Amino acid sequence: KGAPNDDTRPRGTGTMSLRLDGGESEAGDDQHLLQPAPSFYSAAFRKSSGEEDQSLLNSDSKKSMGIEFGSASDAAGRGHELETSSCSGKFGRGIKWIQMLQEDYGGKLLVALVIVQHLTKGFAMSWVGNALNYYFRDIGGITSSTIQTYTAVIMTPWCIKGVLGLLSDTVTINGYHKGPWITMSTIGYVGAGLYVGMARIHAISLFSAILCLLMMQLHIAWSDLLTEAKYSERIRNRPEHGSDLISFVWGGLSVAQLLAVGTVGFLIESFGAKHVFTLSVIPCALGIVPGCLNLLEEQPHPEHIYRELRPPHHPQANGGRREGGSRDRSSSAPTSLSYRFSIFTFNAEKINRHYNYFLLVVILTGLSLVLAMVGVLSSNAAFNCGVAVAAGIATIAAFFILADDLVAKTNSFFLLCACCYLSIEGATFYFFTDAPSEYPGGPNFSPTFYTTVIGLVASGTSILGIYIYNTCLSHSKYRKIFMINGLVWTFVNLISCAVFLRWNLLVMLESSPDVIGLKTAIITTAAAAAAAVASTAKKHRR
Repeated sequence: KGAPNDDTRPRGTGTMSLRLDGGESEAGDDQHLLQPAPSFYSAAFRKSSGEEDQSLLNSDSKKSMGIEFGSASDAAGRGHELETSSCSGKFGRGIKWIQMLQEDYGGKLLVALVIVQHLTKGFAMSWVGNALNYYFRDIGGITSSTIQTYTAVIMTPWCIKGVLGLLSDTVTINGYHKGPWITMSTIGYVGAGLYVGMARIHAISLFSAILCLLMMQLHIAWSDLLTEAKYSERIRNRPEHGSDLISFVWGGLSVAQLLAVGTVGFLIESFGAKHVFTLSVIPCALGIVPGCLNLLEEQPHPEHIYRELRPPHHPQANGGRREGGSRDRSSSAPTSLSYRFSIFTFNAEKINRHYNYFLLVVILTGLSLVLAMVGVLSSNAAFNCGVAVAAGIATIAAFFILADDLVAKTNSFFLLCACCYLSIEGATFYFFTDAPSEYPGGPNFSPTFYTTVIGLVASGTSILGIYIYNTCLSHSKYRKIFMINGLVWTFVNLISCAVFLRWNLLVMLESSPDVIGLKTAIITTAAAAAAAVASTAKKHRR
């Protein structure tokens, strides 16, 4: 899973039907990978009642529902009762759907997903992402290109998820791989959020603010990664309702993002951007619950398989062998490549089995950190661009040298696509939000309108894009999907040029400022529908 989009508008969600048995499709038999998942209501319908529910569709359905009409007037008198029964029936099927997921995947996992995926990644991340640009503007003296650079630095944890996964896989705390890391990152988020949110805007250095914001993103990215690994593991074990669990995750994520977008504009306008960081601590602090209560239901590794870290000359070092090479039979130390130091245990077996991917993770992490450091320390745009181009070339070369051809080609394609998309998010932020004294005749959007109204329009167009994908493109080849999306996205974004050149005012002279703003928002965010098509297709590919 890669880094999120560079904009902070909420992404739409869709149900996905994934092949989770680990097998490979025959040639020409891969279209089932793009089949839309069944409705979660229909899944609960089948789970709760089985084949007997088909009786609702035949002539005896009125008896199965307990309704018998004697005449037309009797039927009319029962109309309100039937409507009420239908509404309660839908609600009941929704409850049964949740119960089905609880039986298959465990109630504790569902609670952990609500806390991490919905409240943390969906709600808190949307709050923080929408407040970033306003926070940098409040500091003052930061150009649009610098805002984009700082934002990219803050999002660095999403680029180093490979090393975060490697760390949690190879280093356990008291035998646990996931829970303690989520707890520790939660504590870091709470401290960083309170510090950057409660300090006066100019009492904290810019470097410290960026470091705190990076720490906050580290918690979101790391907890997201670990919970995704856990529910992916559960889906592999019980693939029958895997698409329903994914629908639960992304459906709740979408609702949480909508709630966040609907409120963040008012908070920024009323209290200031930095206080949004403070308030985001409330939902993220719940991240301590999955680790402390073991909601991921991890089984700790037996303590007897680990060895204490010892110096090389110790008799029990090197698996209990003497310096001459003969084994010390008096030693009962195991031969596992796991080493224990206090509460931490390091297991090197996975690194030895996948050494090439370990090197790839180290290289990509190093390049990401170099880009982050250059972005913070250097103000020379040409130098930063040169470093970024060199890092991109090194990334593609590392993939082709250390990874399989399919993995290398796929990642290179997406990297080149990302490089072709030149983000102007920082410039558009100032363009739309500058006050009339700063930009006379500009859009002059308020924080509420820019974050909430435009965000809701973008969310709606994203949902439209997913609907178009599921109804029109779900059986298409990836090549066709990407080609159509690229052409449509390019054309729709060209329309935005009319907004930047203020040509839209020529056809909106008789409109009020609010109407002009709304029409401008619709034109500006219409490209989200095309973007959602490619985004959904990428999720299917993953």
